[in-house]
Amino acid sequence: MNILIASPEVFPFVKTGGLADVTGALPKALKKLGVEARVILPKHKGIEEQKFPMRYKNYKISCPISQTFVEAEIVESEYDGVTAYLVEKDEYYYRDYLYSTPDGDYLDNAERFAFFAKSILEAIKVIDFRPDVLHCNDWETALAPVFLKTLYRDEPALYNIATLLTIHNLGYQGLFWHYDMHLLNIGWEYFTPNYLEFYGKINFLKGGIVFSDIINTVSKKYSEEIQAEEFGCGLDGILRTRKDDLYGIVNGIDYEDWDPGTDHLIPANYTAENLEHKRVCKAALQEAYRLPVNEKIPLIATISRLADQKGFDLIGESMEEMAALGIQYVILGTGERKYHELFTDLSKKLPKSFAIKIAYDNKLAHLIEA
Repeated sequence: MNILIASPEVFPFVKTGGLADVTGALPKALKKLGVEARVILPKHKGIEEQKFPMRYKNYKISCPISQTFVEAEIVESEYDGVTAYLVEKDEYYYRDYLYSTPDGDYLDNAERFAFFAKSILEAIKVIDFRPDVLHCNDWETALAPVFLKTLYRDEPALYNIATLLTIHNLGYQGLFWHYDMHLLNIGWEYFTPNYLEFYGKINFLKGGIVFSDIINTVSKKYSEEIQAEEFGCGLDGILRTRKDDLYGIVNGIDYEDWDPGTDHLIPANYTAENLEHKRVCKAALQEAYRLPVNEKIPLIATISRLADQKGFDLIGESMEEMAALGIQYVILGTGERKYHELFTDLSKKLPKSFAIKIAYDNKLAHLIEA
């Protein structure tokens, strides 16, 4: 079986959160089961600078966007024995951030990710790999199943490709005003409550839910919760219509990368049978954040995108109370400017209890996990 995994981010090429970890580790696990799994993602700024192999094979594509065609090139790369296809379109993807700046989302995100969804299908037509299954992840790729069954339904190279949509976080849906429909090239008949329309806006994720053959999310419990109004983020109704095709599969981790017994990115290794060196990792983390080194102080750590949806307003409100209890707290991540400023101010106010690094730092992430 051949599977093409489409994601806006894949580790080790680029990462803002857990989505990249999952989509980077999954193809390696599938290969061990005898499945030929490959990935496709945008060629973001920083990927080529990391010296990944870049193989230009004249895989040129052209995607309809509104009343014009936008050209790009598919660049072949590789990591850990996994073939990766990078959609090279600097106008869209060579930017300092993937989705948004600290001041808000990129204003052309509808166009950027409508193009990415189309580029996935155009890539399949030109690369030397035909998938049996196209595995899409989150709203940034959710239009690919829509286009597969509408705009590209008569393409012989795309016949009989099954689609799977994984919902990692229902809170992010890809909502855009209805005047962006022209970017999709599928006609206004799909701007209805049964398809992409969502309270007067276009909902990319909803489109994927409607058009994908199978849907899954990150646990059986979550797959049940999102069908209820309380946790459905407005999509509980459409999810209930797909309940027979909706599954929950617990996310796994890549033990080759994250096993503290072998991890080369942490200062000392340890195992479940011998935790002695875990205290070395804790001391190193306190030093990295310039907090007092004391193994008896409870240390809490968070690696996350800094956004309202993650509950950082609650952490900000309770941080002084936690500090009064003698707790240390560290954060690693980037996100909304208001949280950059809030937590930077707190780190100055509580230098012995709280610290933040506003960045993506893989080595520090490994130290936090250890």
